[in-house]
Amino acid sequence: MGRLRDWLKRKVSDPLLALLKRGLSPRDLALAVVVSLGLAINPIIGTTTVLCLVAGRVCRLNHLVMQTVNHLAYPLQLLLLVPFVRLGEFLTGADPLPLSPSLLIEEFQKSFWGFVAKFGMAYAHGLLGWALVVPVTCFGLYFLLARLFRRLCPPTPSPAS
Repeated sequence: MGRLRDWLKRKVSDPLLALLKRGLSPRDLALAVVVSLGLAINPIIGTTTVLCLVAGRVCRLNHLVMQTVNHLAYPLQLLLLVPFVRLGEFLTGADPLPLSPSLLIEEFQKSFWGFVAKFGMAYAHGLLGWALVVPVTCFGLYFLLARLFRRLCPPTPSPAS
């Protein structure tokens, strides 16, 4: 566990703290982390980098922070894919589709368009589940992270009188 903690400190914590020390405000850092995390766990695999680039450009957020969080969140995206689909299926009353990795790969290799026809609604259900969970979660997470980053950020020196 110590090696993992050292790696996280070196690869995640230290770079974020360095950004704080270079003038990125705790609120800006928290917003960049939360927006990129929210986009990074969307159930449509392969869209997160572009979504984070567009959101960063439109909202004028730090791209380095956003892409770092985006890539670190990839395992979380995979873990949340099925729960988002199941939530969407539950909300719409749809029958659950079998979503085993071997079945997905087999169907994709048979025919791309057959795969899209069979699993297209699963993506729609996943987007519905994601759209309901992410805004509320990210809203709360923003305030937690802004507070945490304020504690970690050294106070800016006031101009000498």
